[in-house]
Amino acid sequence: MGGILANFDYICAIYHPFINRMRMRLITIVLTLFVSCLLSAQNLSQKMQEDPKTGASIYRPYFTAEIVNTPAPKGYKPFYVSHFGRHGSRYQSRPAYFKPATDCFQAAKAAGILTEKGEELYRAIQTLLDVHEGMYGELAPLGAREHHQIARRMFEREKKVFTSRQRNQVRCASSYFSRCIVSMANFTEELSSHAPDLEVTYLVGKRHNEAYLNAKPFPKFEPQTRPILDSLKRKYMHPETLMSLYFTDQQKAYSLTPDPYAMELGLYYFWSICYNLDFLGMDMTPLIPFEELVASSAIDNAYRYATVAISEEFGKYTRLTGLQLLKDFVAKAEDALKEDSNVAADLRFAHDSGFLPICGLLGIEGFPIYSIEEAAANWNASEVIPMCANVQMVFYKGKGDVLVKVLVNESEKLLGGLIPVQGCYYRWNDLKAKIEDL
Repeated sequence: MGGILANFDYICAIYHPFINRMRMRLITIVLTLFVSCLLSAQNLSQKMQEDPKTGASIYRPYFTAEIVNTPAPKGYKPFYVSHFGRHGSRYQSRPAYFKPATDCFQAAKAAGILTEKGEELYRAIQTLLDVHEGMYGELAPLGAREHHQIARRMFEREKKVFTSRQRNQVRCASSYFSRCIVSMANFTEELSSHAPDLEVTYLVGKRHNEAYLNAKPFPKFEPQTRPILDSLKRKYMHPETLMSLYFTDQQKAYSLTPDPYAMELGLYYFWSICYNLDFLGMDMTPLIPFEELVASSAIDNAYRYATVAISEEFGKYTRLTGLQLLKDFVAKAEDALKEDSNVAADLRFAHDSGFLPICGLLGIEGFPIYSIEEAAANWNASEVIPMCANVQMVFYKGKGDVLVKVLVNESEKLLGGLIPVQGCYYRWNDLKAKIEDL
């Protein structure tokens, strides 16, 4: 084999020097990608050292960058808002996320093999299990406050929309999950407190989930993601570190958990949900090795990207959810554009499974198309889809044209593939054509 390679190198050097150049370029590309992944991992670690919440993935409480309100082109005034918002900060959605860690630590406690650090972590786990009793998936008090704050800022920014004499109807639709319904109630309560003349209507039901809010008309593909994620777990995570830290008998501890990687991720889900339950005043960061929190965060980023975002591997499925939601944006906007319309806003409340695909389809910065492995190294869910993540389209009339600007988490965004009229303002007909082309 060595002789063949040597002869091949000789032939390439003598007869095809351009092949050597191509080979060097390929090596350069591979090394660049490797260094990029390494720097990205370091970047996540550095961000988490400055603020651990940046590693909490989709469990990060809502935040927005400094809000900028670029003036509309001269002669244009806002008249309609179309919105999609994720529910606010909540309790963990189901016990399955905790179960691998819960089972292991409860069995280890019964076996008497917990170290002092293990006992401390066990007590924290029990506190979180107790507070979750009968509350899985429900909106937390923090989530209610988040929606009040977003609604207040929406009113302040688009006061002309919500104080119009002609337009006073606000149409709301929600996923039938209670955390979304209660999010909607808090949002509209705040909005109505500033504009009491608004007439708010509510739609909730399975029909709306399946039609556009949380539609999943494709087969579940999580079994296909499992081998990719399992490979990434082995690359990033080191559960043996935890075994030596928490258990006096590591061999016994391994026998108590069929999947130590799942156990480690279970601890990550306990840790990350604490930020949503701020009334507890609990911080588990000192109880879990920091490097393993970083690793778990990277894996969860990859998992969310694989199952909800428009990944290279499975985006052909997840984009369907986004397309149905964007079709609803178009249909409701066209209805609101009618001269006799009295609609000021359409507000939708649902889940991350709708938010991520529409942002990706619109070509918004921060929502690129990655492979699952690239997402683990380069994409941070907490920075783009915290609790309460939202998209707002604000419509403006003037000079015969209708303009629209898009806000993501209340920050103005440019749209890939479209040329703005000015700043972040686009012709609605151009954006509508982009959506219809999808």
